[in-house]
Amino acid sequence: MINFKEFKRFFIFTSIGALIVSALVAVVAVLLGEFNDIMWRVFETLFMVILHSFVALAFIWDDSRNNTFTKLSFFINTVFVLVVMSFVTSLFGIWQLLDGEIVWHCYQTFFLVAFASLHGDMLAKATKREKYIDYVIFANYIFIVLVVMIFLPIIFTDDALRVLGAFYFRVLAATGIIDGTLSILTIIFYKLYMHRHPEAVRPGDAVWSGVGIWLWIIMIYIAMQFVIPIFFLSAWWR
Repeated sequence: MINFKEFKRFFIFTSIGALIVSALVAVVAVLLGEFNDIMWRVFETLFMVILHSFVALAFIWDDSRNNTFTKLSFFINTVFVLVVMSFVTSLFGIWQLLDGEIVWHCYQTFFLVAFASLHGDMLAKATKREKYIDYVIFANYIFIVLVVMIFLPIIFTDDALRVLGAFYFRVLAATGIIDGTLSILTIIFYKLYMHRHPEAVRPGDAVWSGVGIWLWIIMIYIAMQFVIPIFFLSAWWR
């Protein structure tokens, strides 16, 4: 079993160490009278160490209050992998091993994958109730993956509308609408089932009411899947 107290201690000490080194870099820069290019990059690197440490700490502290790691294990594991990838990507960008535009596209991908993993993990809490609910959730999983796969070329393509064409965006809009509709149906069917079978509550089901911030995030994400496609479609039909 992972000792999250050790993780918390590691990230706290990492943040403290980075702050101390940042202060030393700043002192040296003041004494020298200027920030040269190397010092700026060292300073930015240390800032990224602190930033990513605090992101990791935020999840650990949220887990200590809401047991999030148990309730949303797939999402949390995905986010920790993305935090590591984000840190590496930021370093490559700072030291100019990657072009700034590519770094931006990578971060767009990270956010997309994080939202998709949260979406899927919350849907998983409604499985193994009724077969028809499982079928809806399985179809929803398919459309979550489709939305991600369709969105990726848009992220990495310059002037995507011209290159990929309007029909490609219509496919994305239609896929997003179906994805959002299936998610809302899952919530409705889940609530109806729990109303009929209140004794069927499982420990992990508290995620639908006990992890408020994540539930609100995913509801906003689902709403965006309706609003953004409708916005695009209305613009094309004028």
